[in-house]
Amino acid sequence: MEARFLADERRYPLRVMFAYYDRDADIAWFPTGESNDVVSERVPGGLRDYDRASHKLVAIEVWDASTRLPASILEALPAPAAAQGAAA
Repeated sequence: MEARFLADERRYPLRVMFAYYDRDADIAWFPTGESNDVVSERVPGGLRDYDRASHKLVAIEVWDASTRLPASILEALPAPAAAQGAAA
C-alpha cells in the first residue's frame, strides 16, 4: 500500500495553493492552477485569470463576495496575508 501511495505522489505531485477572502475589499480568490504569466479577463462579478501560454484557467476572483458566496465559505477562508504566510 505504501509503495502505491509513493507512485501516485510522483505521478500527481501535491501543489500547495490557498484560496483567501479579503474582508476589507470583499474579494475572494480561488486558485485553480499555477502560472508565472497571467492574463486577466474581466467578467461579471470579478476576474478570471488565465495562463498566457496555455490559456488554462489558473484563478477566479469574486468581487462583492459577501453578496455572491455563502457566508460559511467566506468564514472558512483565511485573510490574504495568512494564506500567503501558510504557503511560504
